[in-house]
Amino acid sequence: MNPQEQPRATAASDALTSAARILRRRWILIAGVMIACVGVAVLKHERAVKLYEATSSVRFQSGTLSDAALQVSPGGSGEPQREADTEVLVAHSPEVAEGVLKQLISQGVHISASANQLLGEVKVEAAQNADVLNIIASTSSPALSAALANAFAQQYIAFRSSSQLAGIQVAESKLQQQISGLPAGSAELAPLQQEVQRLNALRAVAGGGANVIALATPPTSPSGSSLSTSVVIGVLVGLAIAFSLVFLLESLDRRIKSIDELETEYRLPALTGVPQSAFRSRRAADRGEDLEPYRILRSALDLAAVSHQLDTLLVTSAIEGEGKTTVAVDLAHAVALTGRHTVLIELDLRRPTFARHFDLDPSYGITTALVGAASLEDLLVKPLPDTPSLIVLPAGRLPHNPSELLSSPRITEMIAALTTEDGIVIIDAPPLNPVADTQVLLNNPAIHASIIVARVDQTTRDEVRRARGILDRHVVSPIGIAVTGLRDANIYGYSAYRGQDPTLDVDFGIGSSAPTTVESGGLRL
Repeated sequence: MNPQEQPRATAASDALTSAARILRRRWILIAGVMIACVGVAVLKHERAVKLYEATSSVRFQSGTLSDAALQVSPGGSGEPQREADTEVLVAHSPEVAEGVLKQLISQGVHISASANQLLGEVKVEAAQNADVLNIIASTSSPALSAALANAFAQQYIAFRSSSQLAGIQVAESKLQQQISGLPAGSAELAPLQQEVQRLNALRAVAGGGANVIALATPPTSPSGSSLSTSVVIGVLVGLAIAFSLVFLLESLDRRIKSIDELETEYRLPALTGVPQSAFRSRRAADRGEDLEPYRILRSALDLAAVSHQLDTLLVTSAIEGEGKTTVAVDLAHAVALTGRHTVLIELDLRRPTFARHFDLDPSYGITTALVGAASLEDLLVKPLPDTPSLIVLPAGRLPHNPSELLSSPRITEMIAALTTEDGIVIIDAPPLNPVADTQVLLNNPAIHASIIVARVDQTTRDEVRRARGILDRHVVSPIGIAVTGLRDANIYGYSAYRGQDPTLDVDFGIGSSAPTTVESGGLRL
């Protein structure tokens, strides 16, 4: 591929991928709108009055018998379209409709419509490039439609004939007046008498300027669209409405929908993806089968340790509700299962939840040590008996000034005291945007790195950009992001490995009560 064309191809591929992602996300809306529109179209088709169209055709001529009798040029304008429009108006005139009504009644046709109502059921069209009128009647009765179209054709011819006879009568009256005003034996009498004789001869062929060339017959099926056509129209209208709604919703919805978008906005790699099913239990001990995403995260941190010091790791998020505490707890659990000394500290002093995750007493914790009511060693607990490598330091009682407490040197001393050469300290911190607590911790020299927890379909682009700006202004640099809220638990293939023989884990020291150090790629876990 041409190097200049490669960016275009990539952009097109990204656009198609984004469109497919939107369709997968909004398919229920699209399908619902389409079904509704098709249903309305079918219902309208079934409830619509069935109309039957019948058409009769009449050929007309522009010249009149009176013009021929008087040996003058035809009375037409010389403009075919204008003449055709004139004949259309004549055929669709109230006078013709009155004649039609009388004819139908005389034929025994039961009709309750007035002449004006009959005009509403009939339309007259001039054929292209021909002196022909098509008279189209549309009623709920096939027989009535045919009778109405034929009656209009006949009454149109009758109206033209009577008009021509009236013209001949006027011309004859004028000639008789001229004859009566001439003396006997006048040389002008003979020509005038010949004209009168010619008028009398033309009277017999009055109405010959128009004749029916096609009679209407009762139609066998109603006019208008068929059911299949209505369904197609419903589908097309439904697609148009559905895509318009999807475009509007996507324009108004600022939430980030995918891992790729989160990576782009945070400018960080996604270290792991956590399905929503991993949050089904509130207690950490009950989530042992859902730790596979955190094992992946553990391996990613192990690789990052090549270029970053990861003795102390802060876990935070842009806003609340993204699952940062669960990620911190389960990551610590996954690391501790390898036998590595793991200390989990709760520094979210505004909404602590470790007591719920581990069934701990919320009255004792780090705030107890800060006020000197107990020593730090006495406050450390091992909440999971089968994982003695995991040590937890909960928050304790809620203070009135959490930001000031977190910025005190005592916090730095405590973190440093809990840090060991072969261990890791994982800190659950408050979210970045709502409060200043985590911003204080991001400048703490005892904290070496951080990871960001972000939930798809919840965090907005504005919130992510604000959080990214906060991270850029502080010392502790983020390693990557842990993405939560994924809908498909099988996307990483976790379920295929659940329920395997637990002895396989014991062979590698996982879940063993004895501390075990596992080497991976030359890096100490």
